[in-house]
Amino acid sequence: MRASMHGRQNRGLDYSPLFRFLLSKVGHDWSAVHSEACSRLDQEAPIYWLVARSDEEKRELVRIGESSFYSGLFIDEHHILRQVNPSLGPDDVDVTCSCCTYTLNGVPLLRKREDAQRS
Repeated sequence: MRASMHGRQNRGLDYSPLFRFLLSKVGHDWSAVHSEACSRLDQEAPIYWLVARSDEEKRELVRIGESSFYSGLFIDEHHILRQVNPSLGPDDVDVTCSCCTYTLNGVPLLRKREDAQRS
């Protein structure tokens, strides 16, 4: 018996446009950013995969899936969206597999991937 394609599980959802949107709004008022993001989503939870709700949740680098990394975000005391570590760059991502395409904030880490292939 085959399972219905209209089951309750959400598979294959790509939240990379949401993450790029959030990163593009660093320095903006959180209320406006949150409102715009929620208006386009079926659920609010993926927002908080990147945006920390407390100091304990703050992470400089957030891994989504096997090889996609994003800068961690938080809301400061003035309700402005901020990056946990604004100086984070490609050298901060540990590329361990030469066959995978790693990304940081949606940008492929080609140089790092080539380094892993030489190892």
